[in-house]
Amino acid sequence: MKRAALSGGLTLLLLLGACSGGADEEEKAKSAISEQLSSQQNEQQMVQLDREEADCISEGMVDGIGVDQLKEYGFLNEDGSVDEDATTSAMSEEDADTLVDSMFDCTDVRATMQEELASTMGQQTPQMRACFEEALTEKRVRQLLRASFTGEQEANQELMAPLMECAMLGGGTPQPPN
Repeated sequence: MKRAALSGGLTLLLLLGACSGGADEEEKAKSAISEQLSSQQNEQQMVQLDREEADCISEGMVDGIGVDQLKEYGFLNEDGSVDEDATTSAMSEEDADTLVDSMFDCTDVRATMQEELASTMGQQTPQMRACFEEALTEKRVRQLLRASFTGEQEANQELMAPLMECAMLGGGTPQPPN
């Protein structure tokens, strides 16, 4: 009888440990992603997010996509740390939509893209600014991000065409960020 109770107690402890391990893994992933998104040392990231925005996006990613799937995409390493060389161009459409929704829920994506265009291109004419304002609709930005995350190169190029036309209004070509 003591053996059965001891065995049952150990089984319960193992199950509880396994359940809390998943929660710990999720919290570790959220923290790692948030740190990466808000890190000033991240030179590949075009736009700097504050900690609150980064926390919000990382929570949406982990809760919506899941740690195992983020590892499968190569975004997270097996130890839960962020793979700094990862690309997100192989996501499923559903997971890409989850990530895009999280971005829009947590930040003003359109304003951020407009700021990035302004810093990338330097001096913009009023005509260029108006063109970008019109071209960067929420629908187009969502589609552009989704295409980027799923690796849909043709759709990505098609969606970028209006932005390139706006860039040409200034008589030059966009310059890469410093």
